[in-house]
Amino acid sequence: LGTWPNWHAPAGLASVDVPKSTHMPSSAYRKLSEAFDCLQQWPAPADRVVDLGACPGGWTATLRRLGCSVIAVDRSPLDAQLAHDPRVTFVGGDAFAYEPPWAGEEGRGVRTWMVSDVIAYPARAVELVRRWGSRRWASRMVVTMKFQAGVDWAALDEAGSVAESLGYDFRSKHFFNNKNEVTLLLQLRE
Repeated sequence: LGTWPNWHAPAGLASVDVPKSTHMPSSAYRKLSEAFDCLQQWPAPADRVVDLGACPGGWTATLRRLGCSVIAVDRSPLDAQLAHDPRVTFVGGDAFAYEPPWAGEEGRGVRTWMVSDVIAYPARAVELVRRWGSRRWASRMVVTMKFQAGVDWAALDEAGSVAESLGYDFRSKHFFNNKNEVTLLLQLRE
């Protein structure tokens, strides 16, 4: 799941900034851009993509810049410009209870991405990995695990164990643009 340091990037750091004229609802977009750069994989326009905990829309905007249609799920409203984007479907509700439209389909998890920067305890990030991974709703996941104080090593270890037991390659990484959090990177083994 990517290499570190990123030998293709100067000083091992991903280039994640966008032109100032580009509308980005928050600076959180940098974390997702950094994750894709580390993975050296990006969602394609034809991929199915869900952004859980999407408000205000930094990650959704990043995905739209890649040409993806995005299902954005959050209890709070999405940035107005993204809310009017015809390739963004906003679902108001609980990111942890959401089921994608392809749930139950044959061949689920093929070319699907779930990304999540939802604010929650580490155990909830593990819950997302378990729920989406056990149902094969996503072949790739990028999930932020946020900490209140120090790193919750037990939750981080559990996320890795759950991912690997469900057939996913797993890596956690503290990116330059992460604060008191790490990013979980998962890819379904072929």
